Amino acid sequence: MTDELTLRNQIEELHRQIRQKPGQAELYHDLGVGYYLLGEYQHSITFLNKAVESDPDNKTYRYNLANSYAEYESFELAIRNYLDVIDSIPDHIPALNNLADCYEKTGNEKDAHDVFQYITKIAPQNALAFFNLGNFYLRRNNHHEAARKYKKAIETEPGFTDAYFTLSWILKEIGAYPEALEFAEKGLSTDKDHEDLQKLAREIRLRLG
Repeated sequence: MTDELTLRNQIEELHRQIRQKPGQAELYHDLGVGYYLLGEYQHSITFLNKAVESDPDNKTYRYNLANSYAEYESFELAIRNYLDVIDSIPDHIPALNNLADCYEKTGNEKDAHDVFQYITKIAPQNALAFFNLGNFYLRRNNHHEAARKYKKAIETEPGFTDAYFTLSWILKEIGAYPEALEFAEKGLSTDKDHEDLQKLAREIRLRLG
């Protein structure tokens, strides 16, 4: 509650500054981000649009506007703005990843897959890119391809605990208990306090007797 109160006080101050200096793109942007953090996406969209109108070449403003549209589930408008960002910054990984999410949520699985896969090509050292592609496959029940991508994420970043967890879970689901336990234990070596991984490891040990 204290954090929300602080944020609302900051928002009120931004409104005061805008009344004094209307048309300031940065103030509109900061106000839009404030409303975004509160989860008030309609207000966020209103002020981020004003920021973009005042400074249309600022891709940070447009990227945050796209994020607000995505959270508001106006996916087509989010896609349009992510594409605008990517047109100027082709390797903008967060915009690419969020674009893929929007494609998937609108049922455009081919484009979603292509973008997720493209990210792994342009950012081969980004373990999260492989993890996200693995999640895409997992949502399609393609456990084999998902497992391959999780392994790639681990190869790229050996401390990626969530990749160990999800890979271990897949192996448990297909009955490969010794291999599942191996990855669970490796994951716990990177984060011994990971509660979901601790629970999964216990379940696997019970299955193994």
